[in-house]
Amino acid sequence: MWMDPERMATAAAIIGDAAVTYADLDADIVAEQVAAYQAELAALTAEMEAIFAEIPDSDRLLVTNHEAFGYLADRFGFDIVGTIIPSGSNLAEPGAASLAALVATINELGVRAIFAENISSTDLAEALARETGNEVAVVELFSDSLGEPGSGGETYIGMMSANAQRIGDALRT
Repeated sequence: MWMDPERMATAAAIIGDAAVTYADLDADIVAEQVAAYQAELAALTAEMEAIFAEIPDSDRLLVTNHEAFGYLADRFGFDIVGTIIPSGSNLAEPGAASLAALVATINELGVRAIFAENISSTDLAEALARETGNEVAVVELFSDSLGEPGSGGETYIGMMSANAQRIGDALRT
């Protein structure tokens, strides 16, 4: 759910309430901090919407390592047309038939990029892109982990902003 900044704004409020209740923190200070962070998240959502607005509806197609980006797709109007790993777990193994079907889907729909994650090797995504025989970029996104210092993804807001920019750069015509 953390791929959707609006859900994270809701989570911030819930966490703030819990901090006041269970950690005996000052309710006014926590409310101010939650409101400030929610304003940052609203600005992030607006930034992402502006970046994604430049992508034609016909190009709002995502192929990803696995289903981690479903909430982002739902929030911002993308279709996940395929995943390399056929479940929500990184431990699942893709089969030859499912990869061949994914290559066919990528070619049929004219998918322009495969989005891999920063937490695992991009080798399979790169092999899949080559297998299409077309110009399909492999673009690394932050997913289940923030980035290293200096990567642009070392905070949640930085991570989401970097991901939006990378998706926009890959899919804009």
